[in-house]
Amino acid sequence: MENKKIFILVAIIWIVLIGGFVAVKEYTLKTGQEVLLKTTPVDPRDLFRGDYVVLRYDISNIPRKKVVVDGDFKTGDMMYVILDHSEKYAIPVRITKTVPINDLYIRGILKSSDRSSFNIEYGIESYFVPEGEGKQIERNAGRNLDVKVVIDKFGKAVIKVLIVNGQEIKFK
Repeated sequence: MENKKIFILVAIIWIVLIGGFVAVKEYTLKTGQEVLLKTTPVDPRDLFRGDYVVLRYDISNIPRKKVVVDGDFKTGDMMYVILDHSEKYAIPVRITKTVPINDLYIRGILKSSDRSSFNIEYGIESYFVPEGEGKQIERNAGRNLDVKVVIDKFGKAVIKVLIVNGQEIKFK
Protein backbone atom coordinates (compact mmCIF):
# COMPACT_ATOMS: atom_id res chain seq x y z
CA MET A 1 0.00 0.00 0.00
CA GLU A 2 2.85 2.40 0.90
CA ASN A 3 4.65 1.66 -2.41
CA LYS A 4 1.49 2.53 -4.33
CA LYS A 5 1.28 5.96 -2.62
CA ILE A 6 4.93 6.67 -3.40
CA PHE A 7 4.41 5.68 -7.04
CA ILE A 8 1.36 7.96 -7.35
CA LEU A 9 3.24 10.84 -5.71
CA VAL A 10 6.20 10.44 -8.09
CA ALA A 11 3.83 10.29 -11.08
CA ILE A 12 2.09 13.49 -9.94
CA ILE A 13 5.43 15.29 -9.51
CA TRP A 14 6.49 14.31 -13.06
CA ILE A 15 3.17 15.45 -14.53
CA VAL A 16 3.47 18.82 -12.74
CA LEU A 17 7.08 19.27 -13.92
CA ILE A 18 6.30 18.46 -17.55
CA GLY A 19 3.11 20.53 -17.46
CA GLY A 20 5.03 23.47 -15.97
CA PHE A 21 7.66 23.28 -18.71
CA VAL A 22 4.97 23.34 -21.40
CA ALA A 23 3.07 26.13 -19.62
CA VAL A 24 6.18 28.37 -19.52
CA LYS A 25 6.73 27.92 -23.28
CA GLU A 26 3.05 28.61 -24.00
CA TYR A 27 3.11 31.72 -21.81
CA THR A 28 6.05 33.07 -23.80
CA LEU A 29 4.35 32.32 -27.13
CA LYS A 30 1.10 34.01 -26.06
CA THR A 31 2.50 37.11 -24.35
CA GLY A 32 5.88 37.76 -25.96
CA GLN A 33 7.17 40.04 -28.70
CA GLU A 34 7.73 38.39 -32.09
CA VAL A 35 11.08 39.08 -33.81
CA LEU A 36 12.91 37.66 -36.81
CA LEU A 37 16.45 36.38 -36.32
CA LYS A 38 18.93 35.81 -39.10
CA THR A 39 20.84 32.57 -38.92
CA THR A 40 24.55 32.41 -39.60
CA PRO A 41 25.38 30.60 -42.85
CA VAL A 42 26.36 27.03 -42.05
CA ASP A 43 26.86 24.01 -44.29
CA PRO A 44 23.50 22.15 -44.14
CA ARG A 45 25.29 18.84 -43.61
CA ASP A 46 26.46 20.23 -40.28
CA LEU A 47 23.24 22.12 -39.58
CA PHE A 48 20.75 19.25 -39.56
CA ARG A 49 21.22 16.14 -37.49
CA GLY A 50 18.50 13.57 -37.13
CA ASP A 51 15.10 14.98 -36.29
CA TYR A 52 16.16 18.34 -35.01
CA VAL A 53 17.70 21.42 -36.54
CA VAL A 54 20.83 22.91 -34.98
CA LEU A 55 20.70 26.71 -35.31
CA ARG A 56 23.32 29.42 -35.08
CA TYR A 57 22.25 33.06 -35.16
CA ASP A 58 23.92 36.32 -36.13
CA ILE A 59 23.25 37.42 -32.53
CA SER A 60 25.13 34.37 -31.19
CA ASN A 61 28.50 35.90 -32.02
CA ILE A 62 28.41 39.63 -31.26
CA PRO A 63 31.40 41.83 -32.16
CA ARG A 64 32.26 44.14 -29.24
CA LYS A 65 32.61 47.14 -31.55
CA LYS A 66 28.96 46.78 -32.74
CA VAL A 67 27.33 47.10 -29.28
CA VAL A 68 27.51 49.11 -26.08
CA VAL A 69 28.87 46.85 -23.34
CA ASP A 70 27.85 47.58 -19.74
CA GLY A 71 30.15 45.69 -17.37
CA ASP A 72 32.78 43.00 -17.42
CA PHE A 73 31.71 39.48 -18.31
CA LYS A 74 33.22 36.05 -17.80
CA THR A 75 32.27 32.65 -19.17
CA GLY A 76 29.00 31.41 -17.67
CA ASP A 77 27.63 34.87 -16.88
CA MET A 78 24.00 35.71 -17.59
CA MET A 79 23.80 38.44 -20.23
CA TYR A 80 20.91 40.60 -21.31
CA VAL A 81 21.17 41.55 -24.98
CA ILE A 82 19.01 44.54 -25.89
CA LEU A 83 17.65 44.23 -29.42
CA ASP A 84 16.65 46.79 -32.02
CA HIS A 85 13.78 45.23 -33.96
CA SER A 86 12.83 48.24 -36.09
CA GLU A 87 14.23 46.62 -39.27
CA LYS A 88 13.53 43.21 -40.79
CA TYR A 89 15.93 41.39 -38.45
CA ALA A 90 16.48 42.06 -34.76
CA ILE A 91 20.03 43.20 -34.05
CA PRO A 92 21.91 43.62 -30.76
CA VAL A 93 22.62 47.18 -29.64
CA ARG A 94 23.64 46.79 -25.99
CA ILE A 95 24.77 44.06 -23.59
CA THR A 96 24.29 44.41 -19.87
CA LYS A 97 24.43 42.39 -16.63
CA THR A 98 21.28 43.99 -15.24
CA VAL A 99 17.74 43.35 -16.41
CA PRO A 100 16.79 46.16 -18.82
CA ILE A 101 13.66 48.22 -18.22
CA ASN A 102 11.41 49.22 -21.15
CA ASP A 103 13.62 47.56 -23.78
CA LEU A 104 13.17 44.37 -25.77
CA TYR A 105 15.95 42.02 -24.70
CA ILE A 106 16.91 38.38 -24.95
CA ARG A 107 18.57 36.55 -22.07
CA GLY A 108 21.64 34.43 -22.77
CA ILE A 109 24.66 32.76 -21.23
CA LEU A 110 28.17 33.78 -22.22
CA LYS A 111 29.92 30.71 -23.62
CA SER A 112 33.19 32.42 -24.52
CA SER A 113 34.66 35.81 -25.34
CA ASP A 114 37.81 37.43 -26.54
CA ARG A 115 38.91 40.99 -27.21
CA SER A 116 36.77 41.22 -30.33
CA SER A 117 33.50 39.34 -29.66
CA PHE A 118 31.06 37.54 -27.37
CA ASN A 119 29.79 34.00 -28.06
CA ILE A 120 26.33 33.67 -26.44
CA GLU A 121 23.74 30.87 -26.19
CA TYR A 122 20.06 31.71 -25.74
CA GLY A 123 18.45 28.28 -25.36
CA ILE A 124 17.00 28.39 -28.88
CA GLU A 125 19.89 26.69 -30.66
CA SER A 126 17.97 23.53 -31.53
CA TYR A 127 14.51 22.97 -32.95
CA PHE A 128 12.91 19.54 -33.01
CA VAL A 129 11.00 18.62 -36.15
CA PRO A 130 8.78 15.64 -36.96
CA GLU A 131 10.65 12.46 -37.87
CA GLY A 132 11.98 12.60 -41.44
CA GLU A 133 11.33 16.35 -41.90
CA GLY A 134 14.93 17.42 -41.29
CA LYS A 135 16.03 16.16 -44.71
CA GLN A 136 13.30 18.20 -46.45
CA ILE A 137 14.44 21.36 -44.68
CA GLU A 138 18.06 20.55 -45.51
CA ARG A 139 17.24 20.20 -49.24
CA ASN A 140 15.27 23.46 -49.36
CA ALA A 141 17.24 25.68 -46.99
CA GLY A 142 20.53 26.20 -48.74
CA ARG A 143 21.88 29.20 -46.87
CA ASN A 144 18.58 31.05 -46.53
CA LEU A 145 17.09 30.04 -43.19
CA ASP A 146 15.52 32.55 -40.80
CA VAL A 147 13.82 31.93 -37.49
CA LYS A 148 10.83 33.73 -36.01
CA VAL A 149 11.07 33.74 -32.23
CA VAL A 150 8.90 35.13 -29.49
CA ILE A 151 10.59 36.85 -26.55
CA ASP A 152 8.65 37.38 -23.32
CA LYS A 153 9.04 40.23 -20.82
CA PHE A 154 11.66 38.20 -18.92
CA GLY A 155 13.94 37.84 -21.96
CA LYS A 156 13.07 34.17 -22.48
CA ALA A 157 12.88 33.20 -26.17
CA VAL A 158 10.90 30.42 -27.86
CA ILE A 159 11.12 29.45 -31.52
CA LYS A 160 7.80 30.00 -33.25
CA VAL A 161 8.55 29.03 -36.86
CA LEU A 162 11.36 28.31 -39.30
CA ILE A 163 11.40 30.32 -42.53
CA VAL A 164 13.16 28.65 -45.46
CA ASN A 165 13.73 30.71 -48.61
CA GLY A 166 11.02 33.15 -47.48
CA GLN A 167 8.41 30.45 -46.81
CA GLU A 168 7.24 29.47 -43.33
CA ILE A 169 7.70 25.76 -42.75
CA LYS A 170 4.53 24.15 -41.40
CA PHE A 171 4.69 20.65 -40.03
CA LYS A 172 1.78 18.22 -40.18
